[in-house]
Amino acid sequence: MSITRLSLTDGVWLSLESAEMPMHISFLLEFSAPQGQTAQGFVRRWRSRWPAPVQVPAPWNLRPLRRWPAGVLPLARQVEEIDPADHLRTWQLPHLRGTSELTEFVTGLHTAQLDMSRPPWELHLVTTADTRRFALLLKVHHSLFDGMSVMRLFTRMFTEDPHFRGAPAAFTLGRVVLDDDAGTERGRRSDSLRGIAKAIRDMSGGRARRRAGAQRIYSQPSSIFDGPVTAARDLRLPTCDLDRLKQLARATGCTVNDVVLYLASTALRTYLTEHATLPDRSLTAGVPTNLREGDDDRVGTRAGMMFTSLATDIADPLERLAAVRRHIRAAKADMAEMAPAAVIGYGLAVTAPWVIGLQFGFRRTPASHPMGISNVPGPSDFLYWDGARLESMHPISLLMHGNTFNLTCISYAGTVHFGILGAADLLPPLTHFVDALHAALDELATLTATTRLAG
Repeated sequence: MSITRLSLTDGVWLSLESAEMPMHISFLLEFSAPQGQTAQGFVRRWRSRWPAPVQVPAPWNLRPLRRWPAGVLPLARQVEEIDPADHLRTWQLPHLRGTSELTEFVTGLHTAQLDMSRPPWELHLVTTADTRRFALLLKVHHSLFDGMSVMRLFTRMFTEDPHFRGAPAAFTLGRVVLDDDAGTERGRRSDSLRGIAKAIRDMSGGRARRRAGAQRIYSQPSSIFDGPVTAARDLRLPTCDLDRLKQLARATGCTVNDVVLYLASTALRTYLTEHATLPDRSLTAGVPTNLREGDDDRVGTRAGMMFTSLATDIADPLERLAAVRRHIRAAKADMAEMAPAAVIGYGLAVTAPWVIGLQFGFRRTPASHPMGISNVPGPSDFLYWDGARLESMHPISLLMHGNTFNLTCISYAGTVHFGILGAADLLPPLTHFVDALHAALDELATLTATTRLAG
């Protein structure tokens, strides 16, 4: 069994792994069974294809080595085979009815920590009272996958042809491990050092300078999002129409991502005003940026992080939208000047004081940002798994001490699917946030219609 080197970013995920902060991400996929089949029959037949231990490619065969310091020298051992009984779970739950009950069950599955003594991934298949629909929950450790690589996995697993049969199982689809030659590695290290140097400059000079910079790092006010998390999670999975977001983006001169950030900002204002305390200064968020180019399908995380103001301190909605757009564009322009390795080095350096504090057990170490917000583009057409139509696709991220709220969304087949995760013991129920999110969408639609009429 050979040893595989992981990236420093993936080492961070491994070093922070704990019961309170499990470092995995999940994707909840809901399917309609093929015509003439039941959901239970489809799941049973698929599971029967994997009765015995089997050899699988990386990253499905990678068992991380939990040696200190994992963040400095992250390694994984390639196991010879995996036992499907350890990774594939089926759940027949005829008492579950409706989306809310499925969400509650999935919250429990997502909250549970992966077993790090074997390759850290699980695939759950869930059937409920609905004989035609079933759900698939894929849990993967963040040291093996990021959101974009999971999306690429799905496009390899599924097809737009509803008549195709013989789709590959996720864990039979391999990815590339780190294999850079010496010259490439030296170039990336040089770029990483440039990113680290920029991070040091951005973090120096005091709080006032950080609040005025393109990257809003360690500049958030005190709020209910501060503090340590427990293992308890609150998960909500709303949706909205993608065309509606695109129309609003065109009407306001924004991108869809700008509109998502604005909706999050506006919903946060309402959520905090009505159920907690709205800080006088603006909240900030970490916004991942994909660094995978072309056919880059390397194991692990290939993403950078932008740090932006959400303009939650601005009362007027259109002024808030303009500010959100201005801040995220400044952060993007700042990142555009750096090579991908420099962007990664920048993110590692910025979060280092926070991460090192967490590694040493200081659960109240100040965070570089109190929440994450991410928008991942997905397939525009419906996909099929051996004839079963993929109806919805919800991402579910992770939380950390000091980073207690996450909003991630995926556009798929004309619908935006949200995964909103919060620390259940720390935050008011996220149903209030979801209500505020829908209200923010309606308000923006009304404002843009009024603006066009007035013009």
